[in-house]
Amino acid sequence: MKYRLSVPGVSELWCAIRAILVLSSCALALQAQVQMNVQQLAEFVRSELALKQHTDKQLAAYLKKVQLTEKLTDKTITDLEAQGAGPRTAQALQELRDRTASLKTPTQDPTYSPATVPDASSGGQNSVTLRPKETIPPPDSVRQQQILDEIKQYAMTYTDNLPNFICLQVTRRFVDFNSSDHYRLVDTVNAQLSYTEGRENYRLVSVNNRVVSMGMEQLGGAVSVGEFGSLMKGIFEAKSEAEFGWDHWATLRGKRMAVFNYFIDSGHSSYSIEYNREQRIITAYRGLVYADEYTGAISRITFTAVDIPRSFPVNEATEILDYDDVNISGQPYICPLKADLRMRAGREKTKNEIEFRLYRKFGTESNIVYDTQAPAPLSDTQTQEQPAGTAVTKPGSTQAAAPSKPKSTSTSDPWTLPTPPPPPPQ
Repeated sequence: MKYRLSVPGVSELWCAIRAILVLSSCALALQAQVQMNVQQLAEFVRSELALKQHTDKQLAAYLKKVQLTEKLTDKTITDLEAQGAGPRTAQALQELRDRTASLKTPTQDPTYSPATVPDASSGGQNSVTLRPKETIPPPDSVRQQQILDEIKQYAMTYTDNLPNFICLQVTRRFVDFNSSDHYRLVDTVNAQLSYTEGRENYRLVSVNNRVVSMGMEQLGGAVSVGEFGSLMKGIFEAKSEAEFGWDHWATLRGKRMAVFNYFIDSGHSSYSIEYNREQRIITAYRGLVYADEYTGAISRITFTAVDIPRSFPVNEATEILDYDDVNISGQPYICPLKADLRMRAGREKTKNEIEFRLYRKFGTESNIVYDTQAPAPLSDTQTQEQPAGTAVTKPGSTQAAAPSKPKSTSTSDPWTLPTPPPPPPQ
């Protein structure tokens, strides 16, 4: 995985968190006061909620012995409630909030989850808007592990099941010079992405509807590569030593998703950020994985760089990558649909909206003629998360069970190819 806008990692902190998670089954028996920061507290509570080894009363009793080194906010408490914290645990957290009112607020949100979003009407201060309460309880720890094993198996064999193909990668790049969240479109980049024998190759076609003859490495600004397989595999391969935990149920594109959070420290990370081809770091990262609970098929992965050194020009880097059903020569496959990459360097923010369109099987006989005009953007409804209760996925179903040829929303097809013949009757 590579980003170009063109740490010391969190090993000590994470070792402390990991120790808390590993020893959580016996920690509640301790009587001495325990000192934590808010990140450690949030990870501990979420771990206890996932493992379900202690009652709400027991967890609340333990929290009364915790001494925080940072201010606990209402938003963090509400986030933990949305993720399953019971009434007694919530009351104990509120008491911690009152005791830490004079302390420094954490620099990062320790409990971000799609379960809660800032309330714009309140200016984002100590207020959240909750999604409708999930009608489906979290799976028990045994079932969580079974689902996670399915997801890992799917991720590690994902590229083995992909054919050689080409597709159109459309990247719309935006910039916000003042961190005001008012982005303006800088350019639209069309590139041919060919995937052959497990390797990705990019060739620029046009920039702002004008034909260009340069390589991707010559293109300035923010660039992301590695969406096919390498991002997914980097999370689940053994050398990453990722820490996983249950997060929530969700619905994407009409299918119920089991959502797990994960964390990979910088010592085991393959997540790199490069600035101006001069500075490059490997950073820890965390995020969420959305997958079918029965097949393990992944529909979304999110990435957030963690603890980027202050001396590095890029201060923040995040990405959301969505996968969906596509039809390649009459066969259904699950391939990237859209990626949303965001970075911040000082006050300047960049946003790349990357779409993968018009998948075709790759062959030496392919005669491709390019149109410089990019297709119209995908509808936001194709990537919006919905409450878990609206899902329609059932046991035994697969994400590619009902393939249909993707419909282009543009009247201009950047690839001019003859219509392939229908598949032979079964």
